[in-house]
Amino acid sequence: MANQILALGTTADDGTGDNLRVGGDKINDNFLELYTALGDGDAISSGISASATVISLVDPNISGTISGTFAISGTQTAATITTLNSTTVNAGTATIAAGSITDSSGAISFGNENLTTTGTLGVGAITTTGAFKGADGYTIGNASVAAVMTLASSGIVTFADDILIKDGGTIGNATTAAAIQIEADGDIVLSDDLYISGGLLDLKNEGSVSQIKLYCESSNAHAQTLQSAPHSAASSSVCVLPTASGTLIGTGDTGTLPLVAIDIDGGTDIGADLATADLIIVDDAAGGTNRKATLARVITLVQANIDDPVALALALG
Repeated sequence: MANQILALGTTADDGTGDNLRVGGDKINDNFLELYTALGDGDAISSGISASATVISLVDPNISGTISGTFAISGTQTAATITTLNSTTVNAGTATIAAGSITDSSGAISFGNENLTTTGTLGVGAITTTGAFKGADGYTIGNASVAAVMTLASSGIVTFADDILIKDGGTIGNATTAAAIQIEADGDIVLSDDLYISGGLLDLKNEGSVSQIKLYCESSNAHAQTLQSAPHSAASSSVCVLPTASGTLIGTGDTGTLPLVAIDIDGGTDIGADLATADLIIVDDAAGGTNRKATLARVITLVQANIDDPVALALALG
């Protein structure tokens, strides 16, 4: 209902104004509208007080849509705002109890003010056009970001110190405790296979030659060690594994080297007559130990097994 103005007439007692009944009815209607808007129709709400410049609300419950731009000063507590459109909060603290702030697009936009929460802030993604930093300037914990880690242009992140994941942390779909165990001496134990997608494993050390130990299948009782050459050898050789399956033989092995593995067709010819000092390899007593022998022993063998050894010796010079 609009405000009803009492008709006073042009001059006093000219008969053109409202009579007392009509005037009183307008007054009653105006007061009823005010009491209904600001109270329950019979009394003004005790939660509203006003001075010449300030209207105060005690524990208000505001519902509906508030649009426009509002400057809120002071501390507002226990306010419930269902929808807040295009509203600016300046130079004050707004506390919302058991409620939320949502604009028409479903996002919250803040200017130069800070967003502080003592609970959990759940977000889908954080996008920033500037630097992302803490209150003390680019910090993680009590250290600066530059002191904690570096991020290369290739995407590799290098940490200056240890990475600690508290109990319940996960790597992939496995718990940290199930996937990785870090022992007191610094050893890292993996519970399953290790895959390196880059295809290169750099095994460095702190003053001793690098080694890889390969253990047997029974309680890790035995191990063979693959070891690099010492620094004095100045070696950067590349060892290519055999193309066919088999067993590698070391210098200390007593195993056998298959005859087919010795290919002399591609060797260099001696380029001179054979001499008694030339060496050959013999199998001592057939099935015994492989040993070296000079060609002079061939002469001795022949001489012992022919009818005229003197004639053979003369023929061989």
